[in-house]
Amino acid sequence: MSIITKRKQWKNKKSRISYKINKSLKFPKVIIFRSNKNIFIQVIDNESNSTICSSSSLDKDVSKNISKSKSKIDMSKIVAESISKKIKSKKIDRVVFDRSGYRFHGRVKIIADTLKENGILI
Repeated sequence: MSIITKRKQWKNKKSRISYKINKSLKFPKVIIFRSNKNIFIQVIDNESNSTICSSSSLDKDVSKNISKSKSKIDMSKIVAESISKKIKSKKIDRVVFDRSGYRFHGRVKIIADTLKENGILI
């Protein structure tokens, strides 16, 4: 009998969620990865499986605002605003939100709310 680690459980949950999302996709998907210190967001085209645009808390254009932020939630909001500008510049108005197995609260929820506030339909 094998022991299932937390990492393996997270990967299983992530694959279940992405399978459900990938069944019938007509729009690009927004994928989130969060580490203990940083957050990464990518917009991926489903047909060609290529990255349309991406943003993270390590980008140079965002780093000035992030140095002023007090918490990781503020940092996530800044990164989400950055990615929403990039999405709008590519003339994309609707995306599918892939939370990658993370619970929909905290930093993940802030990203979704910020995208909605900036006029991107989820």
